[in-house]
Amino acid sequence: MPKLMIVQPTPLHSPQKPIPYRIRKRKLVGAIMPYLAALAPRDWDVELVDDAIEEPDYAKPVDVVAITVRTVTSLRAYEIARRFRERNVTVLMGGPHITFHAEEAANHADAICIGEGEEIFPKMLEDAAAGRLRKIYRRDSMASLENMPAPRWDLLNMKDYVFYRPFVIQHSRGCPFSCHFCAEIRLNGDYGFRARPIEEIVEDIRRCGSRHVFFAASQFIGNKGRTMQFLEALVPLKIRWSALFSAHFCLDADLLTLAKRSGLLHVNMGIESISQDTLKSMSKGFNKAHHYADVIRVLHSLDISYSFNFVLGADTDTRETFRSTLAFLHENKVDAAYFNLLVPLKGSPLYDEMKAEDRIIDEPNMERWPGVCCHFEPRNFTPEELVNEVKGMQRDYYSWRAMTRRLKFPRSESNFASWNVNLTQRKVARNSGEMNEFIEY
Repeated sequence: MPKLMIVQPTPLHSPQKPIPYRIRKRKLVGAIMPYLAALAPRDWDVELVDDAIEEPDYAKPVDVVAITVRTVTSLRAYEIARRFRERNVTVLMGGPHITFHAEEAANHADAICIGEGEEIFPKMLEDAAAGRLRKIYRRDSMASLENMPAPRWDLLNMKDYVFYRPFVIQHSRGCPFSCHFCAEIRLNGDYGFRARPIEEIVEDIRRCGSRHVFFAASQFIGNKGRTMQFLEALVPLKIRWSALFSAHFCLDADLLTLAKRSGLLHVNMGIESISQDTLKSMSKGFNKAHHYADVIRVLHSLDISYSFNFVLGADTDTRETFRSTLAFLHENKVDAAYFNLLVPLKGSPLYDEMKAEDRIIDEPNMERWPGVCCHFEPRNFTPEELVNEVKGMQRDYYSWRAMTRRLKFPRSESNFASWNVNLTQRKVARNSGEMNEFIEY
């Protein structure tokens, strides 16, 4: 029986401290490794290795090592691949980083997968076993999200996870929007929003056996009618769930009330900016900054925990923009906020624009240190000034004084969820010179 090891690499701490980032326990039970294991032929002996918990055993007899790679974990992935290849072990690589950086990744693996892997990964394993492995495997067409195999959660060691551990459930791929800074369309293809069949998602929820789930989706609500049907299907399950969706959906009373009844615990929203000019420059004018206070009021009234994502560093951003943002957050007692440094992601329209303007800095290492380094020339700051502004916002918002002023005493699940996000982000703010735990779905 051929042996397969699937490895999820950990990021490195920082350019100044390039050692693997370690954690004692995971907070989410991810879907990537268990799903890849489910795609492997049944006659393969499969082992899953979470590099953030424990380094791979390079001496273990194994025929193939498959590494799932994001840019933030790519340097560590290359090191793991090198050590296995030195022992003549076949190494396969796939993931978002490979799709955008195929030429670079091909130097570190025996074969790479470009695009969605549902059909490609089993073929790669078949070819590896038969001794006919090609260097590059590419899928240019849309993968079906129907009849997806059940994730092999049975291969995970649950001792590696905290007691309160939501399971990640694949919900959909793609997004109906085309934000200027986002590479989603080029990553998953220009196929729009694609959701899995409702009954198959429900079956995955039943199968995982957890009362808490996180739906992996770039945009949870791609179609309101389908979403309402899905929420109705969740009601009997009596679960608590979290997801990402756009803020304007929170003003839909019917949808949000049903979402609450179906178990919505926490929603993360990419509001990006409180400046409508900035939103317009991001091709995100459908976000209406003047509606944000209404969104907050509705979420508070329904006791739904929530967090706002900000992208900071657009050409229209100034120090006054950042001061106004903090003032807005404090005044409205926003549960939690993520302060993200703008990154010209390869594959995004923003990348093409900044590349043409010669504004990208240290492109080979772009995306490897999110939030730690600025990889473009901002209009109204130096790169160092922008990094310091973002770090300053994090430290301000996650001070004990600010947290205790805006958060309720934890009496409900929603309160506990908000405190959990805040305590995690406080740790990030205090260690913002290095990478922190990277959650991979």
